[in-house]
Amino acid sequence: MNPKLIVLDPSKCTKCNDCINKCKEIHGVSRVKKAGDIPIFCMQCENAPCMNICPVNAIYLKENIPIVNKERCIGCGMCEIACPIGAIFIEEKIAHKCTLCLDTDRITPACVEACKDNALKLICDECLDIIKDDKRKKLIKIISDEWREEV
Repeated sequence: MNPKLIVLDPSKCTKCNDCINKCKEIHGVSRVKKAGDIPIFCMQCENAPCMNICPVNAIYLKENIPIVNKERCIGCGMCEIACPIGAIFIEEKIAHKCTLCLDTDRITPACVEACKDNALKLICDECLDIIKDDKRKKLIKIISDEWREEV
């Protein structure tokens, strides 16, 4: 299974910033952005708008994850504008985004390991489909049970 994205359970997040601090320690700059107090992670889009809009092709795919080539990046900010959730940003004239630590020698992303609240999970496409199916089945059961009660 190919890890695809990091998912946050906001009910478990204590807003401690351990994920952000660990990311900064590993990469020099935290690639995790925040919306209010909640960390936001790149969705690793399949057809990544950030990659498609880059005028110098500085964003490429590695194991289906968009990675920024810092040597090619000109810091124009087009990727930042194109990102649907605001997870890529320009700092010191270079684009930064979560890469699931694929550009390091880590097996698990540093932020996931650092989260003492167990609020972060590394999820693959297949796992996400299973979760969706389980929720769909539960919803169908609830609706059918309610329908039987009305009849």
